[in-house]
Amino acid sequence: MSEKKKMLDPEGVKATVIDSYKPEGALFGFLKELPLHSIVAPISLVLIVIFFVTSSDSGSLVIDTITAGGKMDAPVVQRVFWCTLEGLVAIALLLGGGLSALKGAAVSTGIPFTFVVLIMCYCLWLALKAEHKKL
Repeated sequence: MSEKKKMLDPEGVKATVIDSYKPEGALFGFLKELPLHSIVAPISLVLIVIFFVTSSDSGSLVIDTITAGGKMDAPVVQRVFWCTLEGLVAIALLLGGGLSALKGAAVSTGIPFTFVVLIMCYCLWLALKAEHKKL
């Protein structure tokens, strides 16, 4: 199969990207195969940064609200502290053990939260059962 036919075939493009790039570079490798990649690649990078910043900000807002006892108007310094701490933990995990350490930390902190969610489901069931008896 000629190189041009390979590039026009969707499976050929996919195989070219998968074979040529590591997983973390696959998006930009794929974008390199498209027209206007010099415009689309920086835009996608900006969108990725915006995604991570807004996700971190949302997480920091939740942690800040919890540590402030439910008050939404906690000091700004406290929220900046949580944002900074989240970033430093992520950097330490990436530098210390790479992406696998970051994934492991995400899973190991998510497992205990599963039990919290199960307890919340049970409490919701009890509350709905009590509400049903009132009707």
